[in-house]
Amino acid sequence: MKTHWFKQLGPLYIPVHAYGYLVTILAIALVVPVSLAVVRNGQSVTDEIFQLFVYATCVAFWWKWIADKTSEK
Repeated sequence: MKTHWFKQLGPLYIPVHAYGYLVTILAIALVVPVSLAVVRNGQSVTDEIFQLFVYATCVAFWWKWIADKTSEK
């Protein structure tokens, strides 16, 4: 029997298992410090947006891939 970590509701994934919550918390924990560092050390708004976009999309892709592979369809 396969344990589902996430439940898919349309385009959204909702964590329903402890591992799903752990993956979500880790994704947030990876993005928040980098976001704070980029904002603190940024030279311009455009610089900050480009740096955050690259990092946040990588983490979001990783999170969505895990959510998709472990979700109840």
